[in-house]
Amino acid sequence: MKHKRNIFGLALALGLLISFQSQAQESKFKALFIYKFAEYIEWPSGKKNITVGMAGKSDVSQELSTFAASKGNMTVMNIAGPSDVSKCDIIFLPKSSDSQVDAYNSAIGSKSVLMVSENSDLTGKGSDIGFYLESGKLRFLIHEKSIRDKKMIPSSKLLALGKTI
Repeated sequence: MKHKRNIFGLALALGLLISFQSQAQESKFKALFIYKFAEYIEWPSGKKNITVGMAGKSDVSQELSTFAASKGNMTVMNIAGPSDVSKCDIIFLPKSSDSQVDAYNSAIGSKSVLMVSENSDLTGKGSDIGFYLESGKLRFLIHEKSIRDKKMIPSSKLLALGKTI
């Protein structure tokens, strides 16, 4: 009986480790996608140095900060709430902040600020781009009209990579 408990404990620990590694990998990929979104969106001012506001707590914040520091041309900052959107070009909304999508969307209004959400269900309902998993792969939905309405131009490469709604 003790042997079965040890095997069960080992299997549980291994499962948690794999889950943790998958979550860490997912955060890295989300950070990379956000960095690439900045490259594949043209802002009306021709802006090249992009500021990403991280709303709420997320592992993506640290990953994006590390990536941005190595590449340059991007600043990552934690924001306190919707009143900080004017400091940003991109807002990242983690799932823990889903309930604030309307407040962020109202604060953004027609400003050229891209909202990216971890929840693809919010795409077109405030969020311009939303992540989802499909067959274990990270994908994203993109709402082209809302991006264009804010006077930003998504490249054809970006539209081809995501699923446009």
